[in-house]
Amino acid sequence: MAPPCRFWAAGTCKKGNACRFEHVAGQDTAVPEGVPPAATTPPPCKFFAQGNCARGESCRFSHLFRAGAADVDSCEVRGGAAGVGAAVPTSPAPPIIDLPPGTAVFSIDVECVATGTQHNDRSIAQISLVDAACNVFANLYVKPDRPVVSHLTPLTGLTAELLDQYGVPLETALAELRRRLPPHAVLVGQNILKDVHWLGLKEGDDFTMMVDLAGLLKVWNPQSRRYAYFGLDHYAKVWLGAGRAADEAHDAVADAVKSVRLFLAYQSVMRDAAAVHAMGARVLTTTVTPSFAKQNPVFEGVCQGNKKTCTCGAPLYS
Repeated sequence: MAPPCRFWAAGTCKKGNACRFEHVAGQDTAVPEGVPPAATTPPPCKFFAQGNCARGESCRFSHLFRAGAADVDSCEVRGGAAGVGAAVPTSPAPPIIDLPPGTAVFSIDVECVATGTQHNDRSIAQISLVDAACNVFANLYVKPDRPVVSHLTPLTGLTAELLDQYGVPLETALAELRRRLPPHAVLVGQNILKDVHWLGLKEGDDFTMMVDLAGLLKVWNPQSRRYAYFGLDHYAKVWLGAGRAADEAHDAVADAVKSVRLFLAYQSVMRDAAAVHAMGARVLTTTVTPSFAKQNPVFEGVCQGNKKTCTCGAPLYS
């Protein structure tokens, strides 16, 4: 028998059934040979129920549940002594995002330019704010206070001329954003926490809560028995039929519109687990367009942070 997994005991093991260590309820627990050990289930994660858990697979709480429901899809796993089996979750039920009628749903998106050659050398250059009806509440251009090494135009759509003509100091743009963002708003977006951190916004002060599309639309892969994550463009291609052309640049407003449309599309089917799982299957089987970073590991001398090709030495964040 393999040694006990200390990460599972702490509720933080990311490998699941692929882990080469034992997932036992306690290191001193005696388990009869040939009988699968009993597993204790961590408490459910309330943030996952809202679709906005920032910790992903490293969360020490359970992500295998549906808010307001006790049943999950399961299958019979047999092993060990004859007749011994245990039901384990396979395709987790989709989270339910119930918002009170009239809730103000907004999306924020940020585009950055490069102010250095490492992939973390970035400065805010565009901020967008869009509501659930796809009305543009703000489209703010920011003139960085540091020299720009590259505007990353094929990726961002930004140019020196655009920022020279419309750019304002970051402090001015943030003040305007806070003026237009209702403090009772719910923010949705792909990796929305990153944009919120970039902008220095505070949950509970500047807005009510976040819903991360990366957590909401992630897909359970039954082959690898783990979640698969995709980019905003891939989700939009499958869920909305609105992919991005190979030579089409990102734009903060267009990306924010995609985010609110994706959120509303998910809400329209979230109680139909079969429909959500069918969309997930399509997400898994649809060909993914290579990202800008994959196609251009270095652009205009600037590292794009591709995990497999990065050589700039800056930290890589998931």
